[in-house]
Amino acid sequence: MDTTAIALARCEKTGAIADVPAEAIRHLWKAKDGTGVLLRSIEPGDYDIEEAFVNGLSQSTRYKRLMSARRPTSDEIHRWTHIDRRREGAVIAVIVIEGVERQVGVARYAMEKGDHDAGECAIAVSDAWQRRGLGAQLLTALIELARRSGLKRLYGTTLAENEAMVGLALRFGFQVSYHADAGYVWDLSLALTPLG
Repeated sequence: MDTTAIALARCEKTGAIADVPAEAIRHLWKAKDGTGVLLRSIEPGDYDIEEAFVNGLSQSTRYKRLMSARRPTSDEIHRWTHIDRRREGAVIAVIVIEGVERQVGVARYAMEKGDHDAGECAIAVSDAWQRRGLGAQLLTALIELARRSGLKRLYGTTLAENEAMVGLALRFGFQVSYHADAGYVWDLSLALTPLG
């Protein structure tokens, strides 16, 4: 049974509305060291692992992701785990250590109100998992989710010093240009080809 059928069956039992695009991106990736990493849609019950993930990021990684070294508030973490699936998508990467799920990465997009075909995207990978291929796995899953959700474009910004993100964006075909108002920021944009 595929993930779409599983999602629909679960929703029939609970009366919930299926998020078929999010269910469809669920898959297991094996890192080079053999560690199994599950990529799946974020859920409201992921608050604790999201909080541990963002609080475990180094100051440098937080700065590159949030363009600030500040720690996110509990309200922000709540919002990041309780997304509005009509206009947002989020994929997390989790591993299991001694029977406990631990988040090691996240990729997300959000559409501005009134915009139905483009989403601003962002990726964060824990320090221990950087430069191991996880960013590419997360971005692949996010692009698939965005396409399945009907988006035609993903866009974002990153600090010019974030060479890993700029390199990843270029590998995936993003157009990269300096931000008009800030030379230390790059604008990223990717046209999405429709599924089918």
